[in-house]
Amino acid sequence: MHIDIVIVNWNSGDFLKKCIKSVFTEKNINLINKVIVIDNASKDNSLEGLVKNDKLVFIKNEQNLGFAKACNQGFEISDAAYVLLLNPDAQLLEATLQDCYQYMEAHSSIDILGCQLLDDDNNITASCGRFPTPKSFFYRSLGLTNLFPKVFTPPELMYDWDHLESRYVDQIIGAFMFIRKNVFEKIGYFDERFFVYSEELDFSKRLANAGGKSYYNADIKAIHSCHGSTDSVKAYRLFLNNRSRLLCAKKHFSKSGYLLTLISTLFFEPVSRIFFSLIKFKFREIIDIVKAYALLFKFVLLG
Repeated sequence: MHIDIVIVNWNSGDFLKKCIKSVFTEKNINLINKVIVIDNASKDNSLEGLVKNDKLVFIKNEQNLGFAKACNQGFEISDAAYVLLLNPDAQLLEATLQDCYQYMEAHSSIDILGCQLLDDDNNITASCGRFPTPKSFFYRSLGLTNLFPKVFTPPELMYDWDHLESRYVDQIIGAFMFIRKNVFEKIGYFDERFFVYSEELDFSKRLANAGGKSYYNADIKAIHSCHGSTDSVKAYRLFLNNRSRLLCAKKHFSKSGYLLTLISTLFFEPVSRIFFSLIKFKFREIIDIVKAYALLFKFVLLG
């Protein structure tokens, strides 16, 4: 009983069923202490028809408390040596859990372990990130990281790297984070000011500042369908993403670095996003962009 698995659900539909089914296999059952599903007031049928198991624990929130707070609800009741933070749109392969456990047992210096995530077409997806800088956020606001990623490297997710080799990295994405439980004793839980997005970035940065290490193992694999629960609210998703970016910049950058990030995010990025939408003839996206940055302006003005 070495591993607790924390899954935050919000309107994930059938993805949650597939996820939990992949967890409760004969090979995994002796490794699992409990699987904690935190539901953030879903309105769909994602909690219906799930695999029944005595190790399955539910926390049902009456309102959407955000991803970070929901994760913390799971972390707080975990009492295993390891915690796997797993997206509901992810699935374990036959050896995923056992391989993670054995690797962490053999490498005590690693605090967070990530694995190679494959999409539904078996393509490798970006699952590692670097710590952003004011300059990298500025480049992204101008669209340069999209046009020339080899020159202007993306500030967070490492889309410019093929993920074919194992290596130490700045951060592992929250879709699959295999965490040594004592990490929480060192640096605490997720910062709940991040409603969604950047919470794992902030967590990994705090861990690195405390001397901790994150490692990506390309030999361990899992599936990540990359289904975003906020796909149906694209304007709000873009707002939340940028809001978390500003919160992260304010927390970890100097005053001048935060100011550069604030100005480039508020003024340069909406212009570049609208420009790229126009040249791609994606006119409907422009409405979402305008709505998202209107919300962001309001958030900044209200402090």
